Amino acid sequence: MQASRMTSVIRWGLWGACGVPGLFLIWHWQTGQLGVVPHEVMLHRTGRYALLFLMATLALGFIQAFISWRPLYAARRPLGVWTFLYACGHAMTWLFLDQGGIWEFALAEMREMLHVKLGIAGLLLMLPLALTSVDIAPRLLGFKLWKKLHLLVWPAAIVVIAHTWVVSRFQSPLVVVLTLVILFLLASRLYAARAQSKAKT
Repeated sequence: MQASRMTSVIRWGLWGACGVPGLFLIWHWQTGQLGVVPHEVMLHRTGRYALLFLMATLALGFIQAFISWRPLYAARRPLGVWTFLYACGHAMTWLFLDQGGIWEFALAEMREMLHVKLGIAGLLLMLPLALTSVDIAPRLLGFKLWKKLHLLVWPAAIVVIAHTWVVSRFQSPLVVVLTLVILFLLASRLYAARAQSKAKT
């Protein structure tokens, strides 16, 4: 299969596949399969999907450093955009189902709850990444500026994992594993950047 065709298969396959968990979640919600407190299940699952897709996006960058296979680059955009969409779903579930759409309650939690502050900060850090995940963005911003802007994925990931730590109260094995993964990926990225900087001098 030609590289261009494989790139299209990976890109469009992921655009569709990444939406499947969300569709199942909506179906389970509509058919009453989410238990006694369905909005809590919705809240936790959308957050978990966002976190897992974020980790997959970061891990893909690490894999690309060792596998110079062009079609693999096509996977990053759908993974990144779906990360943001699930994060938005997580925020909307909190605002409209958990808080009942009452802004006074939501603002009170924003002021008082650390995990809410961290969650909103993570969503805001991901917003410019999602807005510039279109083909024309690198040309409008310039590739160097666009590339630097997308380094925001790292502080976003750190803030998001901190949000998850506070919510899980240090009791979730998944959070521990994902924290170790992101620390490893961040350390490898910093090492690669340092090595590249030394090579230029």
